[in-house]
Amino acid sequence: MENNEKKYYGVYARKSKFTGKGESIDNQIEYCKNTLITKFNAKDEDIKIYSDEGFTGYNTNRPQLQKLMTDIKKNKIQCVIVYRLDRISRNVADFCNLKNELLQYDVKFISVTENFDTSTPMGVAMLMISSVFAQLERDTIAERIRDNMYELAKTGRWLGGNTPLGYKSQKIETIDIDGKKRSLYKLDVIPEEAETIKLLWTKMLELKGLSKLETYLLNNGIKTRNGNNFSRFSLVTIFKNPVYVIADEKINNFFEEKGATIYHNSNEQNKKNIYDKKLGLIAYNKRLEITGKAKSFKDINEWIIAVGKHNGLITSDQFISVWNLITNNQNKRLRAPQQNTSILSGIIKCKHCGSYMRPRLRNSIASNGERNFSYLCELKDKSRKKQCQCKNINGIETDKLVIQKLKEITSPKSEFMKRLEDLASGREKESTKKQTELQTLNATFTKNKMKIETLIDRMAIIDPEIINEVALQIKDLKSKNNEIEKRIAEMNKEIDAEIDQKQMAKIALDMIKNYMESFDTLDIVEKRLMIKMLISSVESDGENLYINLIGSSSKQKCPQCDGSRSNT
Repeated sequence: MENNEKKYYGVYARKSKFTGKGESIDNQIEYCKNTLITKFNAKDEDIKIYSDEGFTGYNTNRPQLQKLMTDIKKNKIQCVIVYRLDRISRNVADFCNLKNELLQYDVKFISVTENFDTSTPMGVAMLMISSVFAQLERDTIAERIRDNMYELAKTGRWLGGNTPLGYKSQKIETIDIDGKKRSLYKLDVIPEEAETIKLLWTKMLELKGLSKLETYLLNNGIKTRNGNNFSRFSLVTIFKNPVYVIADEKINNFFEEKGATIYHNSNEQNKKNIYDKKLGLIAYNKRLEITGKAKSFKDINEWIIAVGKHNGLITSDQFISVWNLITNNQNKRLRAPQQNTSILSGIIKCKHCGSYMRPRLRNSIASNGERNFSYLCELKDKSRKKQCQCKNINGIETDKLVIQKLKEITSPKSEFMKRLEDLASGREKESTKKQTELQTLNATFTKNKMKIETLIDRMAIIDPEIINEVALQIKDLKSKNNEIEKRIAEMNKEIDAEIDQKQMAKIALDMIKNYMESFDTLDIVEKRLMIKMLISSVESDGENLYINLIGSSSKQKCPQCDGSRSNT
């Protein structure tokens, strides 16, 4: 963006949920706007509003906050203003990260109720103080965690959680010096799973590649504990887990060279006695806890490794050889040029087997200067065509076809937009009709209930000969009320569903109006989000493309792959 382009004041507001009272989104925005107008002589056209309702402040996973940060990086914002600091973040460390980004792009920050203003020297000082305390908090917590992990390493115990393939958790009870019973857990080998683990290392050393190993496992029906196919990620996780390797001097030196902290029990006079037991290792302080990310790991120099109480399965030579093989292969992939402009990645599936179709780059260049690529079935690729033979399709042309369809359905006069606007308007006549019917049902239910109570009261004074007749009337009224209750429940669900549908339709309309006009200028992630919002699925059988829109479907002739290896 050119330096002379206009920069805005970004007002950010947030509330965890709508309550109709307190610091509402509107009140926060109004307060911030008034401050900008009085303090900076700003006008309405100088201000951009970003608001998140229904989102917690304990993390930064909020759509409008992310949009604000994107605009900051595009140099569209000169100042961010919030009603109160906790509106933008309740997490001190997160706020400091945000603060660093603001400083990087020379964006001022103002909290109007706390006089937190980086356009003044005191405001900058307050931000720096917050950074110091945040760093102190992080360092103190990290030190305390590391001390605890080091104490745990002395025990070699299993701390719980999902046990690695090949093992189960076994409880051990001990009596301490005070006579108290203590419980801890250790890993115990599952023989049949242990054979799978040994096979993985044997075949990896034979095939020398994760892709080839993945194909071998797939075609031979070898699966995980949960019956799933092994993925590259799951294989790497297994191969880099010290739990499997038999403790000896060689593996001890290997991890020390990698920077891991190795715990040595000073009470053991002879290390050879430990190594002779062929025990496996346990790595502590390995897992990185990040919300929304599964199985993330810290750098190896933060691990604390100790000899466990379980039997190891893999020799140090095997373990180190596979570790180095994976590392070398990863380095080769990193050196290879990477490019991914496919907007249907993670969306398009094979109609034959249901697997995702992933993009694969080709060496040729398209007429528009883009690198050609194909979409190919993941199962077909991994099984080397043994379990699926779906033809590859031209990636650039397929993307164009889907975008074209997307633009067609979001044009103002399209049937889809008319239906969406109809949903957003709420179809007031139909809604009023249902509300009237609901009121009638409730009135009838109340009337029948009163009749039942009256008949019950009369049974005490009426002639015994007609009691049976009255009882039948009561039974009939109760039966009718049971049916009315069912219908009332159904109608309440229908009305609630219509309200939800109306709200979702309004959100969809806003998204389409805000983004579809500039769809071609969006980045890859934003384009994929728009596609997922309007298209339920995209499938290909190699000949046809099935575009399943929300509420309808469309079948298009599939673009061929222009000489892809799988189509020849």
